[in-house]
Amino acid sequence: MQEEKRSLKPIERCPDGHFYNSSRTGDVCAVCGKKLDPPESEETTPGELEELARLRDLSKVCGWLVCVKGPNRGLAYAIREGKNFIGSASGMDIQIIGDGKIEKTNHAVIMYDPRQRATMLLPPESRGMTYLQGQAAYEPIALEPFDSLEIGGSAFKYAPFCGPDFAWEDADDDGDGGGEA
Repeated sequence: MQEEKRSLKPIERCPDGHFYNSSRTGDVCAVCGKKLDPPESEETTPGELEELARLRDLSKVCGWLVCVKGPNRGLAYAIREGKNFIGSASGMDIQIIGDGKIEKTNHAVIMYDPRQRATMLLPPESRGMTYLQGQAAYEPIALEPFDSLEIGGSAFKYAPFCGPDFAWEDADDDGDGGGEA
């Protein structure tokens, strides 16, 4: 199986010190969600503006994986709408570095489905094993608040943001989240 080649920007650092891949989230830090000032360079084309708007829309946080054991203990990784591919390579939606037991690509997949308002752990798409509540994940499994996941040599807790009581579609345009669920 041949890996897809993608042109990615280098890992960048936000003013708060978080590392993120700007090709995934545009001018929004993937960790803290802060909008960053774009670098002063050549003029942005309408197509680039449309792509940045699309990336910002995709960057809405739906939940987090919080590392509770391993080299990244205490770090939180944002889960976004759709499939979130987890691995150590820079092209992963959730890049976990420092744990040599985590496969470079697609060690695990977490998906948030906005229509069902559910977050699922999908079977790994690599040779690496992923465990939910101590059991190997062989088929899609719904994640519940504070479920324990083991990926490589690290352990994580799942912390939801979107679900039955809130979804971004419910939030009104002024950003206060005051919509009805």
